[in-house]
Amino acid sequence: MYYATAKEMERLDNLAVQNGLEIRQMMELAGWHMFSLLAGLKISTRAKIVIVVGKGNKGGDGLSAARHLVNNGWDVSALLLSREISPDAEHHLQMITMMKVPIMLYSKNKEKACRLIGISDILIDALIGYHLDGTPRGVFKEVIKLINATGKKIIAYDLPSGIDATSGECRSLCVQAYATLSLALPKRAFRIKKSRAACGRIFIADIGIPEFLYDEISSGSRPVFEHSGLTKEFKN
Repeated sequence: MYYATAKEMERLDNLAVQNGLEIRQMMELAGWHMFSLLAGLKISTRAKIVIVVGKGNKGGDGLSAARHLVNNGWDVSALLLSREISPDAEHHLQMITMMKVPIMLYSKNKEKACRLIGISDILIDALIGYHLDGTPRGVFKEVIKLINATGKKIIAYDLPSGIDATSGECRSLCVQAYATLSLALPKRAFRIKKSRAACGRIFIADIGIPEFLYDEISSGSRPVFEHSGLTKEFKN
């Protein structure tokens, strides 16, 4: 099994875009796989789900997931840590806005946001992706502490926020996940015992990247995904 560094993941994403696959398409598949994962984990549609959303593409994955989850019967709210988000994430935000999915900006009413997190059953970590630089700061640090303290099940996108995708280092704090939905490839951090423990159960999702592009990273690096595209649990 091949474990990708942050630089390799960035290169793979860039190659995908250069070869005609749009970021928002990959977000779309990431969102569908989150629905698939929650269904596979038999999370009740009576569960209240809160998606905590960061500024970058990981936030867009979470916003895409909100639409798929609502379409399949879950009660979902999105908690944004910033209104400044990537253009592709904005596309998915506008979609759920039209669907009247509850959206809250953390900085506007922290007390209300804390209550929302407190009444959740499931939290989805869509905060910080593989581009983490240093340690979570400001509201990101606040919210990671807050969601960890709830004791609720947290499902992380790609890898738990606060973990360096390459070294596995967690310099101050990171999300302690029940499960992690890693996109395209397992991350080098998964080989480190401490960071692997913070991931919980790990699943790998196919986000549509053509097989020949994986060979640009390393020959034979593409994971073998489940037939029909269902999310596959990572056991190595």
